[in-house]
Amino acid sequence: MLLMELGLEIFIRHKLLATSGYHSLYQWYRSIESEHFPDPSGLRARMEQWIFGLYPACIKYFMSAFDVPEHYQVMAVTRSNICKNGIQALSRGGAVIYYASVFLYFWVFSNPVVSLVFGSYLYICINWFHLHFDEAFSYLRIANYKSFTRFHINRDGNLEVFTLAVDKVPREWMLDPDWDMEQKQPQHAAAEQQDPVNIVRVVDHFVIRQNEKPDFVSSNGSVSR
Repeated sequence: MLLMELGLEIFIRHKLLATSGYHSLYQWYRSIESEHFPDPSGLRARMEQWIFGLYPACIKYFMSAFDVPEHYQVMAVTRSNICKNGIQALSRGGAVIYYASVFLYFWVFSNPVVSLVFGSYLYICINWFHLHFDEAFSYLRIANYKSFTRFHINRDGNLEVFTLAVDKVPREWMLDPDWDMEQKQPQHAAAEQQDPVNIVRVVDHFVIRQNEKPDFVSSNGSVSR
């Protein structure tokens, strides 16, 4: 944000911006139009009166909305007015337009800068400090190398925990006939090596033993388990 403000101030100081006011693109268009398409009979002015100025107003505001350098000109002119007359002289609509233009350019400029800084930080942490592996994996958005946990209570009441890993995530799936008993058209089977049963592997397994229930003594002195 500070760099953007400094760049804006440098352009204003060297008179590269804030020299022609708002709608500079529309003013340039009107000058080119009058130069190459003169109207000695005044027909263009009469047509603007007949349609209550709708046609030039649409061109002017469409140019302001869809021309990105025009937003920088709006920022420069509004900033010059704020520095000259104070923030109190800025109307509510002018403030909305100014902050919208600032947000647009700040979003465009900040995204690559923040991505570069954060990506460099993760690269250094992974390769030299061996930290933030989960954050870096999420940042890279890699579709493969997924893991998940499954729990199973066996007959003894102990909890078995399985950590399963898949190096290559399947891209095609095969319908399990046990889940659909209706007779339908034959399904196209996926490749056998993509079946999750064949590619999943157990990377960790441990058992959490069931705790024995403590003896409970009731108020009448009887002991129950």
